[in-house]
Amino acid sequence: MNGHKHSHSSQRDGGAPEGGGRRPSQFNTARTAWLLSILLMLTIITQFILIAYHEEILYQINSLEEELEEFNSIATETINAAYEYNDGVILSRNNIPMIAKKETNNSTIIHKSSSKAYYYYSMEPMDILKRAGVDSSAGFIPSMQGRLARAAAKSGEDLRQEATLPSRSEIVSMYGNSSHIVGLERCEEFRDLVSPENRLMGPAGMFNSATNLLNKLLKLNCVNEQRLKQARTKGYRGGGNTGMLLQAPWGKHNPAPWRLHHLAAVGSKGVNQTEFLPVVMIKDPITWMASMCRHSYEARWRHVKEHCPNLVPNKYDRKRKLGEGTMGVQVKFATRHYGDEPLPDPHNKTFIRYDSLVHLWNTWYNQWYNVSFPRLIVRFEDLMLHAEETVSKVCECGGGTMQEKFRYVEQSAKGQGGPHAGSAGFLASLVTYGNSTLRNKGILTDEHDVKFARSTLDKNLMETFGYAPI
Repeated sequence: MNGHKHSHSSQRDGGAPEGGGRRPSQFNTARTAWLLSILLMLTIITQFILIAYHEEILYQINSLEEELEEFNSIATETINAAYEYNDGVILSRNNIPMIAKKETNNSTIIHKSSSKAYYYYSMEPMDILKRAGVDSSAGFIPSMQGRLARAAAKSGEDLRQEATLPSRSEIVSMYGNSSHIVGLERCEEFRDLVSPENRLMGPAGMFNSATNLLNKLLKLNCVNEQRLKQARTKGYRGGGNTGMLLQAPWGKHNPAPWRLHHLAAVGSKGVNQTEFLPVVMIKDPITWMASMCRHSYEARWRHVKEHCPNLVPNKYDRKRKLGEGTMGVQVKFATRHYGDEPLPDPHNKTFIRYDSLVHLWNTWYNQWYNVSFPRLIVRFEDLMLHAEETVSKVCECGGGTMQEKFRYVEQSAKGQGGPHAGSAGFLASLVTYGNSTLRNKGILTDEHDVKFARSTLDKNLMETFGYAPI
């Protein structure tokens, strides 16, 4: 009996039970639930921080990249020494011809500028992909709403599709056979006004216009050598050493009149805005509206999946007469304002209202088209179809020097974090935006929207930038 009592006492005191058995593990459900709740809360807070400070994190990454600029320039020189330049043919690292023989159909022409040659490469989709180092046989993941992309990533679903390349004639029918850059005639004015070591450039543009892609392409291929030399001499490090900024210092998405009156939350410190050359990205308004339906960012208007862009009311819009009036859009712009004018809407200093998504495109780009200071306006499509030529011209305009080997951005320049989840990469963009059928797929499906867009889209902007009519 005493032995039996002793056995129970030993187990209560934490000793091992007789017979060599293991003591059952204790599982405190309340404590576990409490710990899981804390972990869940920390995860949610982390997600919010990543979304809220996405641009700032990206800016810091860009700054770190500039820390390696000196090393990269040495490495680039070493690599370029191995390139072959024979009879007008440039060979890439994989010996893929980057300039074929001179053709008579204007698809490959060489033009000389005061500083270096601009190369107009073949517009054949397969040739474009070869230059970018993209394998079309690997397929692509199409652009989609962020929530769908996150859900697919969580479930492990494979969203990859087989790539059907558009034809060159399709591309030409929508965008012509040459690039469209507005503002090149004022490049010399900018260079005369700003001393070489102070020249800065970077993207501006409406949401979904490829501002991040332009930033990446400039960072990879263009450098202000005078500014970088000064930075090395003075021994300081930080953003802007190469002259390529993440965004316009007044906020890349802000309207043109906000220049000299606003400061971007990221990347504006210590920047003289008059020494910055804005490179404004513009996109075909039809495909731009489709992108806005997938990723609306800070533009807010009533729309549903079945009716987007929802320019005028239809059956899905309650308390509105079918086909009459417009569906207004409110856009939240950055509002770190200084000075007296201009202010946003005096009744609401966060949002500016536009009569429709078309009015937003018209107004925003007309303001940039009619400015009194040097700027460039570049088509998104030309960063796919004429990337080498377009980036070279932008670089020279701002007083920069191109790297010898042109480097592309294969994956989505936006990344896949926060609001950018579901963004398309190079192949997906070429397949989607180069296809005349896909241009209108799922967009402007309502007859009232079509009629409104045809009559309201700014004809001068459409013609100037070579966009095919609806």
